[in-house]
Amino acid sequence: MSNLKAKLAEYWSDLTGDPLLLAPRPDSNLPLYLRERYAIYGTKLLGKELVMALEKDPPESFSAGEYERHASVLREKLGEGVVFVISSLPSYARPAMIQRRIPFVVPKSQTFLPSVWIDLRDRQPVPMHTKQRSRFTPAAQCLLLFHLQRKPLNAIPLQDIAKTIGYSPIMITKVKSELVASGLCEVVKEGRVVVLHFAYERRELWDKSRPFLFAPDRHQHWVQWNQPGPPALLAGMSALAKKTLITPDSIPTFALDRRRYQQLLEKGVFHGCRGPEDANVRIESWAYDPTLLSDGDCVDDLSLCLSLADSPDERVQQQVGKLLEAFPW
Repeated sequence: MSNLKAKLAEYWSDLTGDPLLLAPRPDSNLPLYLRERYAIYGTKLLGKELVMALEKDPPESFSAGEYERHASVLREKLGEGVVFVISSLPSYARPAMIQRRIPFVVPKSQTFLPSVWIDLRDRQPVPMHTKQRSRFTPAAQCLLLFHLQRKPLNAIPLQDIAKTIGYSPIMITKVKSELVASGLCEVVKEGRVVVLHFAYERRELWDKSRPFLFAPDRHQHWVQWNQPGPPALLAGMSALAKKTLITPDSIPTFALDRRRYQQLLEKGVFHGCRGPEDANVRIESWAYDPTLLSDGDCVDDLSLCLSLADSPDERVQQQVGKLLEAFPW
């Protein structure tokens, strides 16, 4: 059982970058059959107080119904949500556990915590520096561009990165896996915390990451907006015109992340139009929040370059090239 406790602590640290603090809980008021089967600990996971029931020995057979009955008694006696920590769980038993919404952790394999909306399935370890074939997720691209433009994230604990960028610890863990798989960074344990180390200096990192990056503007919307501005940022040709000598389009372009665009549209801050002939503003809805990467009234330089990378206009490509040359690498 002590081995299971150590595996759980290591697994959670690798998963979130946070140490897992387990405090023994008195179990004298529990029925004997539960005291013999589980070691009871209290902890806090992602801000929620929980009871961890560590299985002392693997049972002869697995029954989701049995775990459900045990969870009911444990909640009644201990007054908090219960998570079963199991050394192994057959694949046939997992769907029944999930269907009954029984929280469990199998270290290095699966975490199901419905009360905090976590369901991480079995995943094969990704070898260090194994190249990805797909594009980054929006979260991974945003973190990389944040590192390149706003604040270096080398040697910063994962939980601190999550707070800085505003992503959940689980999201940052997924981003970490993407970046490691791309070969752009590696994970290093420093004491009890997990940190990222990027493998290249900024200009080379940009060049190496380019195959994984995408244009952040996913959709274009024509709207009537009486007073365009924050939280929207100038984007597209409007932003390029502010940063270079190119002439802007007649209709200004702004960027919003997809959720913010939908919220403002539903509130009536602006109104959709059928086309440019009825609009006074073009809005790009972005895959990530552009305000995370910019303090000014324009989107960040690197996202702007990505959004214009496929423009057929040679003048645009020339100014994008100059913008990259002038970037303070």
